[in-house]
Amino acid sequence: MSLSSFPPYEHTPRKGRRQRLVEAAEAAGITRSLKVLHDRGRTSLLILAYHRIVPIADPDDYALDPELVSATPDEFDWQMSWLRQQLNPVSLGQVIDHLDGGHPLPPRAVAVTFDDGYRDTRDHAYPILRRHRIPATVFAVTGCIDSGEPFWFEVAARLMMSLPPGSVRLQECPEALPTGQVPGARRDSLQRLHRALKDMDNPRRTQVVNEWRARFADLLDASPGDLLSPMTWGDVAEMARDGIDFGAHTVTHPNLTKVPDDELAWELTESRRVLEHRTGKPVRCLAYPIGTASAFDARVMRASAAAGFRLAVSYLSGVNWTSRMQRFNMRRHGVSLHTSRPYFRAMLDLPDWLR
Repeated sequence: MSLSSFPPYEHTPRKGRRQRLVEAAEAAGITRSLKVLHDRGRTSLLILAYHRIVPIADPDDYALDPELVSATPDEFDWQMSWLRQQLNPVSLGQVIDHLDGGHPLPPRAVAVTFDDGYRDTRDHAYPILRRHRIPATVFAVTGCIDSGEPFWFEVAARLMMSLPPGSVRLQECPEALPTGQVPGARRDSLQRLHRALKDMDNPRRTQVVNEWRARFADLLDASPGDLLSPMTWGDVAEMARDGIDFGAHTVTHPNLTKVPDDELAWELTESRRVLEHRTGKPVRCLAYPIGTASAFDARVMRASAAAGFRLAVSYLSGVNWTSRMQRFNMRRHGVSLHTSRPYFRAMLDLPDWLR
């Protein structure tokens, strides 16, 4: 299919000065010219991180967290077509083989990953990946698969985007949330609430979310279930048979730096064990939940190796130079609704500069 046959995304996201400059440089052909200076003779692996592929027209009208929507199906289709025609998609298994045995990666290697295991990964992303013959890894939260229950961070999103201002009070937040009615205030409130939840230890966060499930059951039950639901084990089995790799994203999606050693080991080994049992394939890859610098450390990396993983990805942005890859701190570029086509192309050319 010709790249020109894809319709552009109709919603125009808010663009910062940096994005406008990058898009102008890409339109003028400057970014491709700068690639030689960017690479300086080095080869690299770019790993793309996606969460949700959802057909929404305007993030301001979206009842959940628009920051977790990486692309619409049309945009994801265009992106995968661009990768297939312009780069060399590889699996993370190929990356492990490169690290283990020196098998060379192709030039302009790129890997596609998904976090969490949303049902729309199966419904919208999987058919597109299959059509364009793109290998991909889905990092699944095993405790949520087949549960029919929303992820805890989507529960928070549903509340912040729907409740009247001041409905939620937490000792970890100085203000009652959401702080206002308009979309901007709701998104800001959601960011504050997510920060507080990510900093909680597992028992406290579980307690808070369970209290919300009981208190706001009517609102959560009325949510659009297909948008909230994780995939099923049947989905996992089907995709695994068709060549999609599955990696671990723990059992409950905690901040791994906040859990004690025994719980850390259980989150890692149990998620790997269940996925291997369900897929019938070895699980060698891990994505740290949250993935920021405060969500994994040397202790977590040692525990990941001890649990049998051969590679782990963070959510720190950047490129992985093949001459000095960090096996348990592989960097990824997150894709979002704000990633326009010119910016996407520029990001593929200059990933280390557009972090």
